[in-house]
Amino acid sequence: MADAEARTLGECAKIASDNNIGTVACMFTDTWGIPRGKRLPLDQFLRGAGFSMAGVAFSWTPRSDILPTPWAEMDSEFRDMNLVPDLNSFRVAGWTEGLAVVMCDAIDPVSHEAIPMDARGMVKKSLAEFADAGYSVNMAPELEFHLFNDDWSPVSDQTLCYSMDRADELETVIGGIREALRRSGIDCEASNVEYGQSQVEINLRYGEALASLDETILFRHITKAVARKHGYHATFMVKPINGGAGSGMHIHQSLVDGSGENAFARVDDPSHPVTSQVMRDYVAGLLTHQLELQAIAMPTLTSYKRAEDYSFAPTQVCWGLDNRLVGVRCLTGIGPGTRVEVRWGAADANPYLLAQGYLQAGLAGMREHYTLQNISSGDPHADTSLRRVALSLESAVDTFSASPFARRVYGDMFVDTFTKMQHDEMAAFAAHVTDWEFKRYADIF
Repeated sequence: MADAEARTLGECAKIASDNNIGTVACMFTDTWGIPRGKRLPLDQFLRGAGFSMAGVAFSWTPRSDILPTPWAEMDSEFRDMNLVPDLNSFRVAGWTEGLAVVMCDAIDPVSHEAIPMDARGMVKKSLAEFADAGYSVNMAPELEFHLFNDDWSPVSDQTLCYSMDRADELETVIGGIREALRRSGIDCEASNVEYGQSQVEINLRYGEALASLDETILFRHITKAVARKHGYHATFMVKPINGGAGSGMHIHQSLVDGSGENAFARVDDPSHPVTSQVMRDYVAGLLTHQLELQAIAMPTLTSYKRAEDYSFAPTQVCWGLDNRLVGVRCLTGIGPGTRVEVRWGAADANPYLLAQGYLQAGLAGMREHYTLQNISSGDPHADTSLRRVALSLESAVDTFSASPFARRVYGDMFVDTFTKMQHDEMAAFAAHVTDWEFKRYADIF
């Protein structure tokens, strides 16, 4: 929605009145990509003051444990930040009754600027850079998730990809998710049983980048809420079943120029597999900076159990056309639908942080005209010349922390804090005796 069409509190009040809304869920997303916030009575929301919360929410653990970080040291007094609703994102919460939801921006109460940890604020600035260059950005994150029964047992121990029989069996819950998305104003294009045991995919419609990212956060929230109502658990944990398939977050992207045309569909060089110079530069940027962004794309220890050769989770830095084994899949020759699909991301990544990295990598490629590496055809796993993704979170975080590109894109405060948060996660895991270790050793030694 353009600034000239910015929604007002009065328009929000009309939506609320038309839909019997009495409460507004005011939501922001922490660094882990987990939605946080407060519920405000409608009258309080319509006063327009927003609300305050402790800024440490951007540097605690996924379980809200507070450990010292550069963003919130133990002597920092853990001061408030202001959460300001973005009224353009106000919508009916279609998964329940009497509730609306709105996404919020995190603002420093002194400087009145976006705080340096707020990924949504980062994306807004990047989209403004694209606007200055004459482009708007469209996106569609594509996510998979796993369904479990109420006792956390998998709903299936078989791989039944695309099975219509299995889809019928699960239609009560999956259809419920689609309906809740529809009632929330989120366009769902399709759903299907996926490649892994108990795995499902629901595709959202392509659209303006910031709105699409907001809808991705809501999609994960809605999926879990509706699953609980039907006696199931849904999880976007990357690999919850040993031996099963991992869940990814593929982000489809394209640029629209000032005339409303898809810049990736241009024909500047008909002899090249990618005919658009803009698209070639954008893809070259994604490839150049992928390893620096891997800790953002794969932010948990479990993410690295997904990245296996021949698993459809890319393990090399490469690109191709309609090839599901590559990291960047270029879907060309389809007019307005021409786009890139970046396939490295894990389902538990923070969509805003991931988009921020991809946007800035693509923009760097467009500005610097990086050389695009050769296309990968057939089996990229057999090409030993390709760079491979890091095998561990520790290695990926070290690369991220040392990257001048990452520090320019995310800022020193974010990079240093994120690095500390990840080292805390790794230390907690290293200190824990796992079930595997107990079963492996307890009756032997």
